[in-house]
Order: sequence, then C-alpha cells, then structure tokens
Amino acid sequence: MTGTSFTIATELAAIGDPRHARMLGDFAALRDAMLGVIRIGVKGTEGFWERHDGGDELLVLVSGHMTMTLRPASEPDQAHDLGAGDALLIPRGVAHSARLHTPEVHLLFVTPREGNEAWTEHPEGTRRH
Repeated sequence: MTGTSFTIATELAAIGDPRHARMLGDFAALRDAMLGVIRIGVKGTEGFWERHDGGDELLVLVSGHMTMTLRPASEPDQAHDLGAGDALLIPRGVAHSARLHTPEVHLLFVTPREGNEAWTEHPEGTRRH
C-alpha cells in the first residue's frame, strides 16, 4: 500500500456541489488514536524514522516545506513533497522520514496511540520521542 498526499485547497476547489463531500482515502486505526500538533526543527529530523503498526497516520502541514520519504516493505521508497496546506496519509506499518526545506515545520497529526516505533540511522541523531 502506498501513501496518499493531497493539497487541501485543491481538493476543496474540485467539489462542484457544496452539499457533497470529496472522499480522499480510507483511514484505518486498530486502536485509539492521538490528535495533536507538533513543531519540528531541522536538527530533529536527520536520519530519524518512525513507523505506526497500530494504524494509519494522517499529517497536515500547517506551515513550512518538507519532503516525507515513505519506505513500504515491498516497494521502492516514495517521496512526497509537502507545503503548507498539504496532507499525507501514511498507511499502517510504513516507515517514514522527513527532510525539512525550511528551518521548522508545523504539523497537525492523527497518530495511533499504541504500536509506534522510532529510530535514527544517523550516528549523531537523537530520537524526538
């Protein structure tokens, strides 16, 4: 399964009849999920990876610019270039890592509460959480 990214304003503009919703994908969660916001700086991203086995993760970039790399188990890496107003749905169990193009990004997230794993591949990297 691959990740899905989209620009919220573009998807809203594509709705012809304001009484209809535009379905963008499915969100799967096996357990409770967390809703929150986070500020991430460049220093906290190099070599940092995470994976959520308890369900999908939804990220909405509020400000900043980044490339999120997804590493599905049996497929090549996928790069999603994201700017303010873009969203990314990351499937359950897919490892992902961010490369920031601005000093900081601000994100709204919906993430499984359990089944999360984080690690760093950078020798000097520190885990964010």
